[in-house]
Amino acid sequence: MADFEPKEEYQKKLKAFLSPLPDVGGPEVKSGTPAFPRPYDADKLATIKDKCVTNAHFKDFTGWEHYDLLKKWLSDRTTTCNEFCQKCALKMGTPSDISLNRFDIAEWLSGRGLGHCWIPGDSGATPEYGDIFRLYEAKPDHNGVSLNHMGVSLFVSGSEWFTAESGQGGPSKGFDAVARKKRVWKPASLTGWVSIKAILNAGKPLPNWAGGWWEVTEGSQVYYYYLEAGGKISFTPVKPLALAQRPPFASMTGTFRVKGMFGLEISWAGPDVDESFMLTEQDAKKKRYSMEGKTSGGVKMKAKRMMASF
Repeated sequence: MADFEPKEEYQKKLKAFLSPLPDVGGPEVKSGTPAFPRPYDADKLATIKDKCVTNAHFKDFTGWEHYDLLKKWLSDRTTTCNEFCQKCALKMGTPSDISLNRFDIAEWLSGRGLGHCWIPGDSGATPEYGDIFRLYEAKPDHNGVSLNHMGVSLFVSGSEWFTAESGQGGPSKGFDAVARKKRVWKPASLTGWVSIKAILNAGKPLPNWAGGWWEVTEGSQVYYYYLEAGGKISFTPVKPLALAQRPPFASMTGTFRVKGMFGLEISWAGPDVDESFMLTEQDAKKKRYSMEGKTSGGVKMKAKRMMASF
């Protein structure tokens, strides 16, 4: 670990934030004492409240107090891996309105025009220092639930992958913990990771209904638009193969702005006329979003959001 020096400023900020974390093989930064494994009920937990002491470094890393975690585990077995990732992201300078502490991160990014910031695990690439990864595996972990985990990548060296992760404890241990880890590269459970460099270079996130790919019809003609954060729009007549990614080649580009809560105004950088749309269907549970609009010449258009499956 000591021989790896991050080069980017945002990476150096992360390294400084993680400096209290011992090297791989060293002690974990535990949430506090005493360890109090499940099962227990609220009455039994209340008997140790005055004895609970929180590790200050753990609170810095996750925002959690030891007793509050134990109390949460009365009804919820999730650990603090997500909170740790968000703390790291904020230290690296990601905007506070970009939530990287969620298991549906790939879908969330896509919906806000940030799909290009998600790197699939089978892409052939390797994560950079500070990138936030997600693991998923159906079989139960040490807490008896499916592996659904996030962490921070530090670097890959050959077949070794060095990371920083919270969620190293849980209700079965009676504490949570943050640790540096050495994994085997590349685990089958790796679904992908967030490129922090791409996030920092992206524009303002879009409303959750707007970003990503849309199938647009104008009479009998079908087009495909990709809307991304920062107000850039790309057009292609070819149906996209990867719905989480921006088009590798665009026939035309332009800009757009969100008008009001549910409107779009598009200006193309070419001979095509400008367009305006209004959201007419929004069903987040069923993942259905539709718009109706028209060109500046009055030609009617319809659009349907193309939702990626992650």
